[in-house]
Amino acid sequence: MIRFVLIFFFFLTTSSYSEIKKIDISGNVRVNSNTIETLVDKKNKNVDSIYINELTKKIYDTDFFSDVKISFSQDVLKIVVIENPVVNFFYINGLEEDDLKEINKITKLKENIIFSTAKLKNDTENILAYLKSRGYFNSTVNPEVIKIENSQINLIYNINKNQISKIENIFFIGKKFFKDSILIDVISSKEDSWWKIFTASPFSEENLEYDKILLKNFYKSRGFYDVQIESAFASITKNNNFSLTFVINSGNKFNFAKAEIKTNNTIIKKDDINELSKLANDTLRNKVYSPAITTKTYNKLNEYLEKKKYNNFEIIIDELKLSESDINLVVQVNDRKKSLIGRINFYGNNITEEKVIRDKINIVEGDYLDLFKLRNSVDNIKSAGLFRDINYKIIDSDRKDFKNLDIFVKEKPTGSISAGAGYGSSGFMVETSVNEANFLGKGINLNAVIRATKERINGDFTYIEPNYRNSSRDLILGLYSERNDYENAGYTNTRAGTRIGTRYEIYEDVFLRPLISLQYDSVSTTASASSLLKKREGDYITNSIGYNISFDQRNSKFNPTSGYILSFEQNHATFLSDVPNIETGFNATIFQEILEDKSTGSVKLRLANVSKLSTDSVKISDRLYTSNYDIKGFETRGIGPVDGGDHVGGNNLATLSFKSSFPNFIPNNFKSNSYLFYDLGNVWGVDYSDTISVNNKLRSSAGLGLDITTPIGPVSFIYALPITKSSTDKEQRFVFNIGSSF
Repeated sequence: MIRFVLIFFFFLTTSSYSEIKKIDISGNVRVNSNTIETLVDKKNKNVDSIYINELTKKIYDTDFFSDVKISFSQDVLKIVVIENPVVNFFYINGLEEDDLKEINKITKLKENIIFSTAKLKNDTENILAYLKSRGYFNSTVNPEVIKIENSQINLIYNINKNQISKIENIFFIGKKFFKDSILIDVISSKEDSWWKIFTASPFSEENLEYDKILLKNFYKSRGFYDVQIESAFASITKNNNFSLTFVINSGNKFNFAKAEIKTNNTIIKKDDINELSKLANDTLRNKVYSPAITTKTYNKLNEYLEKKKYNNFEIIIDELKLSESDINLVVQVNDRKKSLIGRINFYGNNITEEKVIRDKINIVEGDYLDLFKLRNSVDNIKSAGLFRDINYKIIDSDRKDFKNLDIFVKEKPTGSISAGAGYGSSGFMVETSVNEANFLGKGINLNAVIRATKERINGDFTYIEPNYRNSSRDLILGLYSERNDYENAGYTNTRAGTRIGTRYEIYEDVFLRPLISLQYDSVSTTASASSLLKKREGDYITNSIGYNISFDQRNSKFNPTSGYILSFEQNHATFLSDVPNIETGFNATIFQEILEDKSTGSVKLRLANVSKLSTDSVKISDRLYTSNYDIKGFETRGIGPVDGGDHVGGNNLATLSFKSSFPNFIPNNFKSNSYLFYDLGNVWGVDYSDTISVNNKLRSSAGLGLDITTPIGPVSFIYALPITKSSTDKEQRFVFNIGSSF
């Protein structure tokens, strides 16, 4: 018995460790035998079941074959394969052209591509995932595989998108602190409503995750250090649509207390450490907690040390809770030899050019690897809104003291079409727009808008290319056309023009926007217009050069509660124009919280002047007018100088508006916003006639406003009571709008 076992074991081990002396391949027609043979490790002398299984998998993974059988006997490895067919004809049925372009980008199977069930499954999953991202959660994909001669197939994807799954309701629950009317404007998801005529409000799982990030960033920017978006989920309604619910725990609101500088760096001088402490504490003084302030502090400290020619240092900032209302910044300055960045690699940007992502990061190859800057760079990429997910990985380089950085992105659709309608005091209004935020994968923003009301129709097309030719400047191109026909103006005009400009930061938070424009303007007066006004009609060409300088110190660009924004601009209609002039404007808005997160006040100042530069007076259509939002209680173009019963605007304009929101008792689900206001100002000066009164009287009004979402759509009411006025003014005490444009 023992002898038998030994003999069996001898044969078993010798067969398991036999050497491959010959490879016999059969069944292949298109695929060369040498291609298969290269997958065989001939040096392997352990030809057992594990080896055969691994080789089978390796051959399957080529996607060339639908069946693989391998056997080994008497030093001969036999491989029998059945080849996958080739796609002879490929067609996608059931989609429109825009969707077809996107589907063709994500499908692997095409004409003359080797077919496999794995590729078919992958394509089907990718198509369904894409359709879900567009809101089609009930869509189906039925692949039709038709076998034909010569090992070929015809492949048809039959796609039925079915009805888009819209968002019926959005709810915010928990300790949310802010009203729904504020939070609904923070997130990207929007409720579907009747007034969005052609606009879908589809549900997207990607947007839901993005909304959680937006909400968290919003709360943190307002001082809520411990905020938690505990959950965000979608539930299916009886109409096969979705209701979204965000569960929020805001926690307490925090202020910055002080900054503490710690260092183990023996090189940095004591005076410089003291200066770092002063810089940091000056930045934090009287500030509500915000990650943006932490970043600003880091940048100032880093910039100071670099100016002082320190090289081998590392700044680490920890946000430390001192109490339930105060945050300390603990700044650790370490003596450390920094790693350099060798290569930055990008993955997943199949559509988006690498340059677009690089423009969003503030590190390049050859820089010191700074984790704080790296995290900020990732946040910048996220804020671009082009990707649904961003991750990174730091890996060792083959060069000493270098690290490589891999950045992974997942793209998402970046185009949108919208339309809206409404009715208000001025009659019906409609708007439609088309936007693409990543045209040709270059990060170019294209936006086309058409708006129409009873008194005004205008269309605007804008092209914005960020970081044009690596200049750190945005290229801005535009085309526009408009027609104005106000009953109280005495004239109508039609304008069309083009503009080219740029925008860039010249100092911290200070932006310059130079602009050149060319415009055609046709002005015609009404039959009842005065003889002086009729002399102003005609066709005009205007070539202008201008600029705008802005300084933004708001704590948030969305719904700010503190800070201010200033801007100064001039436009010079050159002597190449039919009527040369120069227009100058200054705007300032200050925001201040009155009751903590219950009431915010603002003061808005607007000053403007337009002056002639030749014997010809300023065109009637270039004169200055107020709207019914500049000084509420009066019609748009309803105050100022009057010529024969028509309000002709002025050469000078000044308005000052005080506004404060206040709490109300309207149920939260109506997403209401109420406010009080006091406006004052005037339009004066007539350069084309000395006989017309300049009308220097100051106008003022006070009242209240309410924005509310109702079952018939969003409704806004404004009631304003004129306090000081002129007998020629056109009053409009009550303004309302139903519906909106999105």
